[in-house]
Order: sequence, then structure tokens, then C-alpha cells
Amino acid sequence: MSDGVTVRDAATAAVLRDGTEGLEVLLLRRHGGHVFGANAYVFPGGAVDDSDADAVLAARVSAGVDYARACLGETGRPLAFWLAAIRECFEEAGLLVGCSHLPAEIPAGERDALNAGDRSWADVAARLELRFALDDLVYFAQWTTPPGRPRRYATRFFAARAPEGQHAACDGHETVDHWWAGPAAALASHDRGEIEMMHPTRVTLERLCDYEDVESALAGLMADGTVSS
Repeated sequence: MSDGVTVRDAATAAVLRDGTEGLEVLLLRRHGGHVFGANAYVFPGGAVDDSDADAVLAARVSAGVDYARACLGETGRPLAFWLAAIRECFEEAGLLVGCSHLPAEIPAGERDALNAGDRSWADVAARLELRFALDDLVYFAQWTTPPGRPRRYATRFFAARAPEGQHAACDGHETVDHWWAGPAAALASHDRGEIEMMHPTRVTLERLCDYEDVESALAGLMADGTVSS
């Protein structure tokens, strides 16, 4: 039954790295003023914008087109979900995942200009000469916000390896803190009431507990197929 709230497309990415004690995932704490998920620890993500389907961006995809279309079909805008997930990681965490070509140095001003709306995602990609490898992001779940919430999203969940040589940093507006956490440690912190967490985040962390490192996590999530709820 519809509650009159439009369900928007969204994309999020669990960014993974190999830590000293095993697999770690990047969690960002959302600003307390958010209508949706205030103060919750989440993965970088947000709504898919029309600009994510820009043909100029699609032309910069160097690999993974067939994978994206196989996952989401030919209808709609499958590439836009991957490109939105990559954009959101850059906007919220300062990380450029899913790129087959990166500049030697990423000027901080590019992220600031994108977040301020002074520069489009296509413009940033062109200025940095980015090339996107969509198959570096494993699509593993879709979660739709249940009725009764002020905002609802149909969110595609991806997993990606953290890029080498880059350092996560929250943007100070959408996100106000970051934590590279072992999945079990994050779950334990939530169970103790120390942090807030939305249900899809928790379920994802529970799945990640099955893996010891990034390689096995990405392979396992792909092998398990997509979970929808």
C-alpha cells in the first residue's frame, strides 16, 4: 500500500580494506540534523541524481558496462547507480572508488566544488580525467525504505575495495565522523547502544562477518547474488 511518499532511487557503497586485525569497512556518522538517518553510522551513499545518467559520464566508463546491465537490466539507467555510488563516496568520504585511472594527486578543491554545487560530477570527472571501472563495485543488495517514513529510497548496495594512497575524510556537513571498523566490532558497539545504525547497515555488517579480507568479501558477495528487501 502506498503512503504517498515518492520512493527515490539511491546508491550506497560499503568501502572495504584489509586492516591489521582483518577486514574493515568504512562507516560514516550522519549529521544530527538529517531528516533520514540522523546520527546513524552508514556507508557513503545517497540519492541517484539525473546528472548521474549524463552521457558524458557514461562515455568515461572503461569497464563493467555489461556487468551493470546484467545486474539491473537494459531498462532504466543501470550505469547511473554505479556512477552515483562512486560520486557519493567522493562527496561524503573523499575516496574515489571504481576508477581505472586516477590523477597522481586529487585536489581538495574538486570535492569542495562538487559538494557546493559549483561544479558538476561530469565536470569533476573531466578535470581529473577519470575512467570508471564499474565491475570494481560488486552489486549485492537492494533495500527499500518501508512505508511510514518521511523519505523513502530504493537503494542499491555495492561493495568496493578502498583505493590505495587515499585517505577517508568526512565532509563536515552530510557526514561528521568516520570509522574504519571491523564488522563484528561495529555490531558490538551498536548492541551496547554506543552508536546508531539502520537495519540494512546492520544486515550488511552481519554478512561481512563471514569474511576475513577484502578479496574473499568481494568474491563471496558476488557469488551469493543479490538480496532484496
